[in-house]
Amino acid sequence: MGLWAMLSASAAATVLGFGPGDSRLSFELASSLHPIEGQALAYSGSLDTDALTGTLTVGASALTTGLGPRDSRMGVWCLEVARFPTIALAVARIEGDLVALRSGVGTGRVSLLGTLTIRDVALAVAVPATYAWEGQKLRIKGRHDMKWTDWNIPDPSILLSTVRPEMAVVFDLVAGPS
Repeated sequence: MGLWAMLSASAAATVLGFGPGDSRLSFELASSLHPIEGQALAYSGSLDTDALTGTLTVGASALTTGLGPRDSRMGVWCLEVARFPTIALAVARIEGDLVALRSGVGTGRVSLLGTLTIRDVALAVAVPATYAWEGQKLRIKGRHDMKWTDWNIPDPSILLSTVRPEMAVVFDLVAGPS
């Protein structure tokens, strides 16, 4: 095997997969009483460092805030998990510091550009992120600020607590060879 072939073989793996193991996917909302924090317990995704595309699929019924009645309202009323069992992000392209991303070493900043589908509404999003190669694995972290009202999600507020429409999705994903 020639030197060029060896160098090419050691370049970044093309398709990397991730899930809840070493990763974390959470959300934050503000309310009139106190901040609400939750996390996704079931999700999977992939990132193709050659094609610069990716996916994230979240089990809508596996979102939890740790409070049963609130989680039930979120699943049944707000997300209608029986009709819309998944939340999906389809990353159509990645822009930013791509040399290190494709090479398999180093760090950088990128923007994940694609479509986020919640319930039956699909909207274009640009998600800022940072990444760092850790051996054969890629750690990608970021925060996406959004308004749940943009996806026509019914207001989860109750008499004692008003939930503000602004929310953040926070992620720390560790992706490895599939």
